[in-house]
Amino acid sequence: MSGWTIIGVGNRFRGDDSVGPYVIDRLRSRLPSGTPCIENNGDMTSLLDEWRQRRVCLIDALQAEDQAPGAILRLNGLAEEIPPTLCRTSSHGLNLGEALALAGALDALPERLDLYAICGEDFSPNASLSAAVEDAARQVEREILEKLSLHTGGV
Repeated sequence: MSGWTIIGVGNRFRGDDSVGPYVIDRLRSRLPSGTPCIENNGDMTSLLDEWRQRRVCLIDALQAEDQAPGAILRLNGLAEEIPPTLCRTSSHGLNLGEALALAGALDALPERLDLYAICGEDFSPNASLSAAVEDAARQVEREILEKLSLHTGGV
C-alpha cells in the first residue's frame, strides 16, 4: 500500500470530462496492491469521506478559455486557490471549492491534496476524449507514478 489515494472526478459519458476516470483506469493495474483508486462521478459531498485524512492525487477536467486543450494545471489543493473554472456548480450541488470549504469546517480535509486539472475542449454527451486531453492524461499518469515511487521507494 502506498499511503496515497487516487481520485478521478468526471462523467465517463461526457467527452473530456471523463479524463479523471480514464486516468484511474490506466493506473489501477500499475499501482501497488491496496492503493485506493476512486472514481467520483461528480458527487462532491462524497469527496469528504473519500479524501478524509489521506494523501490524495485528484484528477479532474476543467473548461478554461485562456488555456489550450490538454494544458495541465498542478495545484496544491490545500494551499492554492482553486480556479473558478473548477468551481462549476454541478447538478449534484457542491463544486470542488465548496467541498474543500465544507471539509475544512467539518475537519474532513485530506492530509495532502495534489490536484491535476486538465483543460478539455469537448464535453458533449457520448464524445470520446480529445487527443490533446488523452496525451495530457498519460502525462498525469506518469507524474503520479513517479510521485508514488518517490514516496514509497518504488511502484
